[in-house]
Amino acid sequence: MTVDATMTNPAGNGPAAVTDVDPVTFEVIRHRLLAITDEQGATLAAISGSPHVVNANDFNVGLYLPDGSVAAMGRTILLHSASMALITRHVITDCAENPGIEPGDMFVVNNPWKGSIHAQDMGVVAPIFVDGELLAWTGAMCHMPDVGGSRPGSFCNDATECYQEGLQLPPTKLVEAGEIRSDVWNLIMAHTRAAAAFKLDLRGLIGANHTAVRAMTQLAQRYGADTVRQVMAGLIELSERRLRQRLRSLPDATVRSTAYLDNDGGLNETYDVSLTLTKAGETLTFDYSESSPQVPGYINCTFSGLMAGINAALLPSLAFDAPWNEGLLHPVEVVCPEGRICNATQPAAVSGGALEAGWLVEMTAVECLSKLLACSDELMGEAQALPAGGPDQFVLSGVNTHGERFTHVMLDCLATGGGAYEHRDGVWTQGQHNIERQRVSNAESMELETPMLYLWRGLVTDSGGAGRRRGGQSMGSVYLVHGGAELKAMCNGHGWEVPNSVGVFGGYPGTQNIRELVRASNTHDQLASGRIPGAVAEVDGERPVMRGRQGMVPIASGDVISTIHQSGGGWGDPLARPVVDLRRDLDDAAVSPDAAVRLYGAVLTDDGRIDDDATEKRRDEIRATRRGWPAARPPVPIPDGVNRVGPLGAGLELVAAPDGERFVRCTCWQGLCRAGDPWREHAGLQVGTDVHEVSMATRFSAQLELRSYACPGCGALLAMDVARTGSPVVHDVELM
Repeated sequence: MTVDATMTNPAGNGPAAVTDVDPVTFEVIRHRLLAITDEQGATLAAISGSPHVVNANDFNVGLYLPDGSVAAMGRTILLHSASMALITRHVITDCAENPGIEPGDMFVVNNPWKGSIHAQDMGVVAPIFVDGELLAWTGAMCHMPDVGGSRPGSFCNDATECYQEGLQLPPTKLVEAGEIRSDVWNLIMAHTRAAAAFKLDLRGLIGANHTAVRAMTQLAQRYGADTVRQVMAGLIELSERRLRQRLRSLPDATVRSTAYLDNDGGLNETYDVSLTLTKAGETLTFDYSESSPQVPGYINCTFSGLMAGINAALLPSLAFDAPWNEGLLHPVEVVCPEGRICNATQPAAVSGGALEAGWLVEMTAVECLSKLLACSDELMGEAQALPAGGPDQFVLSGVNTHGERFTHVMLDCLATGGGAYEHRDGVWTQGQHNIERQRVSNAESMELETPMLYLWRGLVTDSGGAGRRRGGQSMGSVYLVHGGAELKAMCNGHGWEVPNSVGVFGGYPGTQNIRELVRASNTHDQLASGRIPGAVAEVDGERPVMRGRQGMVPIASGDVISTIHQSGGGWGDPLARPVVDLRRDLDDAAVSPDAAVRLYGAVLTDDGRIDDDATEKRRDEIRATRRGWPAARPPVPIPDGVNRVGPLGAGLELVAAPDGERFVRCTCWQGLCRAGDPWREHAGLQVGTDVHEVSMATRFSAQLELRSYACPGCGALLAMDVARTGSPVVHDVELM
């Protein structure tokens, strides 16, 4: 199935033709549209007060053309940008005739097959009429604390079908002629365990839309509705033009990436999210056909989640200097058969899909787009190793110390390190790649609302992936359960047995998700003696076995929970990291002495300092060992007189002989193969399964292996792949 990601509305109310709007007016209206989305977000946050909205910025708002095309979007969570447009189009299709779309109406949707990513994401959209004619749509969406289902927080890890995952509303008229319909409102509230918080969230969404309707009406009255329409259409044309121009500057290529979704919480299987990205001329085709079939667990995502992941990767990677709107999707085609893990059909369970299969859609798209960008000298600086490969969910519920029932999502999992770039290390606690403006839980607020105390919160040594440029560090937390009753922690996440935050061009992956529980700890005794334990290793007690998809776990006062989250991958061979940078890493505790020796080839003196000469000697010895790794096929000699055509990432380049034949060589000038052949077959290969040798991790799926490829000439590490055991060698970048 080929899906045109623009999904033009059958009604045909497309963008108005752009005529003459003077540049000053165009810019004034453009900035006003963006300001309106900021005002929407401020309204939502002021009314809601939800940690998801106020702390995590897990919401988005936007303005849409009459056909649902995105004209302007908020800069919060990018996943919702595609979702809101899909919701608007489904509202148009489902509601235009019955019950009708009139001034003062608003429609609510949280059905994953009608535009929402999962049921916890609820969107409210409203038409904007001026002088009786539809000018635009506005919408607001946020993650709700609970929409029912089998688990508090509605991440229903035990679900095998969507009917077990709570309320899932198709397009439904919630506000009619300016009045909230009490029947629909009461229906929604009857399905949540957190009605008090839910009411404020939903009123915040309605209020955000009122803000946009009022502001857009004033804008049209001042400049004229036709002028506003022309500017919105002009913005879409501008963005499309800029993206097509950027695509023309990149070589035509086919780029491949596969991410692995581990599930050790009951299904005991590892699944593939596989992308083949084809760039041809001015178009990009995202083909997910080779991904695993949908599964009987909550980790699937719908088409909405597929498009959300693609959007979240595409916008910051290729459209970093263009207005973010529908025009960026015009050069995009998406191919994914229904029934795949990343395009699941009903009645698949999908409540975890935004953080599971949908997240890995984003990771594969980021990797492919970055490798495409790294085929350009001009755009190499925009390519990056993968950021955090997926959060470890931690939903706490029960009765707090005030005697109140609560459901609280712990948001420390958002403070993750960023992927490394060619020119700099990844940013520590950059946050999730798909949330542009992000904050995490305020420690004092969390401790007030929940029976939890922080024993420690800070940057985790060795969490960033090793490389010539290091991945950014993630934040870790150690919590003490203090009081409360009937407490349960719902803990689920992938990246438990698979390093999802992979490095590129020889860089190592960032840390995997790590979680530890200590029951009936001696922490209160230590506190009574005046000592605050700063690490979970300093606490005594029973340590039950933890799994990635742990599900609901009873906890009680005195228990301690420790979390470390996936972090950014590294860029380039770790042995190429300058000693001056590695010395700074040790001083800042970004890298431990053990990792400096094990991952970076450092030699330390008795006082823990780096011995420069001994380090260079040891690195040369490691490179010499790599040069002896066996290759499937011998390197192809390159004729004299070749000219460099361009880069193939950080360590390889494409060259052309005088007769026009093209070759791939290492930057040390060692020839590898003819262009078009998989260069990995001509490089030295070492296969391993000890993930601790390459990252901060101790678990690795038995279905996978680590493949390290080195240049046979200089011994530089060119790639480290995570692959299924015995699978064919991947040809990740194939220039046309």
